[in-house]
Amino acid sequence: MKPADVGIAVMVAVIWGLAFVASRIALDEFSPELMTTLRFAIAALPCLFLRKPDVPWPLLIAISSTLFLGQFLAQAFAIAHGVPVGLSSVVVQSQALFTIAFAAIAFGEMPTRPQAIGVAIAALGLLMICGTVGYDFSVNAFAILM
Repeated sequence: MKPADVGIAVMVAVIWGLAFVASRIALDEFSPELMTTLRFAIAALPCLFLRKPDVPWPLLIAISSTLFLGQFLAQAFAIAHGVPVGLSSVVVQSQALFTIAFAAIAFGEMPTRPQAIGVAIAALGLLMICGTVGYDFSVNAFAILM
């Protein structure tokens, strides 16, 4: 891998991580609903200049609503109600575990034994990280984040 590629990868990780800190700061001024709406409005600006993807409107609306309500609004609500941003950034990655479970249920795509072992190790690591955080945040907010 070229040094430039490593630099770009590090830059992406830093920007991604700082987005959680920026969310925490924004939530001091805005409600979770307003912050998430503003985030989507700003992110949607390129849509004014790009062609609509070859996806039916109902599916596009369903995907957008799922991302809006199911991920980002829940994440903003959890951060606003005391879930630390560091924990939030880690827990958001648990979506990979849910994706594997949904693929197994919906499509019968069972992970191989090594993949299942990897998933189990990742889940255990996630639980260990969650266990190291103080319990001064709302368990309900954490459940919504999950």
